[in-house]
Amino acid sequence: MSGNGTDPSSLDVAYCVPSGKVFQGVYTQVHGYIALVICLLGSAANSVNIAVLSRKEMASSTNTILTGLAVADLLVMLDYIPFALHLYTGIGIAYNKNSYGWAVFVYFHSIFSQTFHTISIWLTITLAIWRFIAIKFPQKNRTLCNQKNTNIAIGVAYAVCPILCLPIYFAMNIQELNLSANENETISELDVMNSTTSDVTGERAYAIQMTENKDLLTAIFWIYSVFIKLIPCVVLSILSVLLILKMKSSDRRRQKLLKKSAITTNEGEKARLNDDGGKRGGGGRTDRTTRMLVALLGLFLATELPQALFGLLTAIAPHLFSICYYAFGEVMDLMALVGSAVNFVLYCSMSRQFRQTFTRLARKVLPLPRPNGEPLVPLKA
Repeated sequence: MSGNGTDPSSLDVAYCVPSGKVFQGVYTQVHGYIALVICLLGSAANSVNIAVLSRKEMASSTNTILTGLAVADLLVMLDYIPFALHLYTGIGIAYNKNSYGWAVFVYFHSIFSQTFHTISIWLTITLAIWRFIAIKFPQKNRTLCNQKNTNIAIGVAYAVCPILCLPIYFAMNIQELNLSANENETISELDVMNSTTSDVTGERAYAIQMTENKDLLTAIFWIYSVFIKLIPCVVLSILSVLLILKMKSSDRRRQKLLKKSAITTNEGEKARLNDDGGKRGGGGRTDRTTRMLVALLGLFLATELPQALFGLLTAIAPHLFSICYYAFGEVMDLMALVGSAVNFVLYCSMSRQFRQTFTRLARKVLPLPRPNGEPLVPLKA
């Protein structure tokens, strides 16, 4: 692709060969089992998130967005479980991993997982924008971030993201492979997504191959790296900084009010200060919600920014895709899964309301100890 006559394969060697292939060969032996554990725990955690956040007493615009986020993350993990079993473990070894049916599933997985992960990304941005409006423009919060607008924003994310991912639909195709002795050695060099071969004798084998249309492939790399990954990371980085600055400003103001309240002897002034603190959105509770969101954004950036930079590198030098992407693709998948799985821990550690609602809900369906010492039996709903 270069205009100076340089052989792209020589550039591949400079970047990802042979260390990339060596790393992939070692890591893929354990990736499936690690991913399965994360997906199973994450699916359970996101199911709990949905159950808790959708409770009537938890109703708020923020929690509605978090519920939509949990649904997207849950679907990504449920989809990844059979994919990991199929490609990375020996659990389903009796099945032909290069059958047409498995090729169709991998094609579906590639589209489905990317679409709902993109929905998760843009809901995270929506959450950050909503929170920024809440603390920066509290007088407009009920108008701009009401339940109706929140539902519209979630609906737009679920409707537009599949369209944004539309080029991916046309970037892959299912092709029949001839698994001769010689070609078994070179299948992994192709742009094949389900390239795990099995002992196929006299049976047709199929795999997902990337399109040979270089312009379409380059466009997809740019859409993936810039619009789906990099722009959200930049936006969330800016919003995170603004939220942190606003929290620090609120802390300084609160400290000044407390000092002023401590030295004043005027009871009316004390009441006015207390009333002012209440009008500012619940004081500590508002700050806890904002801190939880900042932690959520930090987790998002930690898992998504490396993928964005890697995608940008691939967009700039597409010839690295077939070598570098497949060498580190499983690691990027794992980072995305971790980011989707740990939200439950974050909510429990930083939200008292979430913990209390979760405890009440758990006591209704599980034989947990009752505060008054009654027998350990599930309560009726």
